[in-house]
Amino acid sequence: MVYIFPTELEASAFRRLCPDAEIHISGVGMAATAATLARLATKRREACYLLAGIAGAYGDAVALCDVVEVVSERCVELPARFVKEYAVVPRTHLRSVRSNTVCRAMEHGDGAEVENMEGAALFAMAEALGLKVMQIRAISNHVGDSFAEWVVDDALEALAIKLLELKNGE
Repeated sequence: MVYIFPTELEASAFRRLCPDAEIHISGVGMAATAATLARLATKRREACYLLAGIAGAYGDAVALCDVVEVVSERCVELPARFVKEYAVVPRTHLRSVRSNTVCRAMEHGDGAEVENMEGAALFAMAEALGLKVMQIRAISNHVGDSFAEWVVDDALEALAIKLLELKNGE
């Protein structure tokens, strides 16, 4: 398993619990994630790439600090006629959710339970290159909360514990 995190902060708790894991920091957003996955895939096409990090929940769809597997993504800030939904088969026992990939918070999910800033790029690259991917997110906030209300540290600890459980179950 190759682990990709948008930021070192998001990787830090898992890195502490699992120092032997292969971890890469992609950078925030779709372009950085696509570029990182393309670079990694040129060396190891057969690997399974797991993108992990925090996400925001729309309303009460998912509780703070819950850890979920994103199985459906779409980039919703495009004009409607260009929005494409990407989907993968669930690979874990975690709750499966639908996510919107955004550059800034949306007011409502339009059917999605969570939002993040990288997922659609991961799924689009997987589809284009035939890669095995997974996306695991911990809920750090409700969409629209001020940053002061986010529970980043608690969410990242929950994420690290679930990732370690998944790794040990491999």
